[in-house]
Amino acid sequence: MPPAARITDMHTCPMVNPGPVPHVGGPIVKGQPNVLTVSMPQARVSDQCICAGPPDIIAKGSMTVLCGGMPAARLGDSTAHGGVIVLGAPNVLIGDSSGGGGGGGGAGANMLANVPFSKPNLQMKTMIAAHKEAKPFCEICNS
Repeated sequence: MPPAARITDMHTCPMVNPGPVPHVGGPIVKGQPNVLTVSMPQARVSDQCICAGPPDIIAKGSMTVLCGGMPAARLGDSTAHGGVIVLGAPNVLIGDSSGGGGGGGGAGANMLANVPFSKPNLQMKTMIAAHKEAKPFCEICNS
């Protein structure tokens, strides 16, 4: 069972900006504020990570442990830029069971979490195109 990830725990990022500038990775900066893991907010799927390029988000988490309605993040879980979380709380372990209960309870274990975007493929293509053209990833809000 992997250690639970929290804000300030680090991730790696293999993505490279146009040219030879690696993103490198950095700390997780957003978590569930009312769920503390060793006195730090617990990280979840969709939480942001600092990156030298645009912010990264946690893309994979536990399929059996939810935190604020989202899968809890752990050491080894992946991010949207293709990196992984490399630190976690060594004394708080979050695992995925692969069965039990007789009903196939862990059938979805270790699958990528379903991040709540209405059109993820379109969003991904739009973000990649914006990145290649050095344009903002989202429109400016006028409200």
